[in-house]
Amino acid sequence: MNKTLLTDLYQITMNAAYFDNQKDDTATFDLFVRKLPQDWGFFIANGIEDAIDYATNIQFQEDDIDYLRQQGMFAEEFLDVLADFKFEGEIHAVPEGTPFAPNTPIMRVTAKRTQAQFLESALLNTINFQTMVATKANRVASAAGDAKVVDFGLRRGQEEDGAMKGARATYIGGAVATSNVKAGKEYGIPISGTHAHSFVMSFPTELDAFRAYVKTFPDNATLLIDTYDTEQGARNASIVAKELEANGKKLGAVRLDSGDLGDLSIKVREILDEEGCDYVRVVASNDLNEYKIDDLINSGAQIDGYGVGTEMITAKPVAAISGVYKLVEDDGGAKIKLAPGKKTYPGKKQVYRVDDEDGDYSHDILALDGEEVQGTPLLELVVKDGQRVSAKRSLVDIREYAQDCVAKMPGTVKGVRAAEQYAVETSPQLNSLVDELTGRYAHQDETSQTRFQ
Repeated sequence: MNKTLLTDLYQITMNAAYFDNQKDDTATFDLFVRKLPQDWGFFIANGIEDAIDYATNIQFQEDDIDYLRQQGMFAEEFLDVLADFKFEGEIHAVPEGTPFAPNTPIMRVTAKRTQAQFLESALLNTINFQTMVATKANRVASAAGDAKVVDFGLRRGQEEDGAMKGARATYIGGAVATSNVKAGKEYGIPISGTHAHSFVMSFPTELDAFRAYVKTFPDNATLLIDTYDTEQGARNASIVAKELEANGKKLGAVRLDSGDLGDLSIKVREILDEEGCDYVRVVASNDLNEYKIDDLINSGAQIDGYGVGTEMITAKPVAAISGVYKLVEDDGGAKIKLAPGKKTYPGKKQVYRVDDEDGDYSHDILALDGEEVQGTPLLELVVKDGQRVSAKRSLVDIREYAQDCVAKMPGTVKGVRAAEQYAVETSPQLNSLVDELTGRYAHQDETSQTRFQ
């Protein structure tokens, strides 16, 4: 699918004005997220691979140009330029799955101004959502501890694109499977599911429904036991489990989807154990999130797995994260924005990750590119001369990398209610540049100030 027009109108109008004014010098933009939501200690960078694909495949097709011509806004000379427009610059980015702190670039774009500017809207659309969902999923999975988390978000995702990219993001964040069959096919994510209450209600009795389901799926099936009476549902599931045993098969799990999940899980666990079905797992769903799961675990709930839908794939209650894309340098030198609450760090920069004595992550240092500071650089060259130069990583590799990185993060930035945010220091040379530019532009009049924003 050609996504070239997945952009805001002002990206095209600015380019038209740059063309008309013959301004197309080299410019560098940073993509970063301004601040963390409440209780979050870090983000997990996601959508990087999709962003690279977008940048390296920009091409205005004939019908795109015809559409723009119909708007009556653009000179024919500019539309002719768009016919040959493509990205020819370079991109540095952190590996997808990297934990990161606010105000540190996870992507740096350097190219002709028109090309670098044009990427803004699509990159933010791609990275903001996927980063938000991957981070939310990691919080949910971390809260669940040893219990497994499955993505149940298809029906609550923002149509197909949100459900597909959301399923991928939840898997990177820590979910072990998805109920979304198309996501399973396209991304290779394991698929998992049970049956609906309507299936149980389609038979004369709950026991009849359970027997019918395991007749079709005798290996490791999961039975939904709360349609009528949850405790009786557990007893009926035990009967079916014993019947399966007689045929050399085993029931996999029972699922709770309503009521006091903690109390019911304890009662159901007792029933299953008393009936000799200690191998049958108890899984739960019902508008779960990291806070509810944390409370369940702290209350002693006997739950082995969680199906999490709405609040994971939408990152509820976080509607969006504040990812932005800002000019930091051009042929005129380093650029800084001084607007209150939106100040930016100028110049081409690199992020260095510093380990502690145990090999875990201590903090990051934000420094000017080429400045000598301690730590491992995170931004890697992924696009050169408009072509991808980094091999695409498999989803499994990205997921494993993300989980390994999160394991090395400080304990204070993890958990449902992080005690603090992952720490970032700024380097001496970057601090000096900030001071210099602040002193230069802080007292400019409004017209001059606008020129540097």
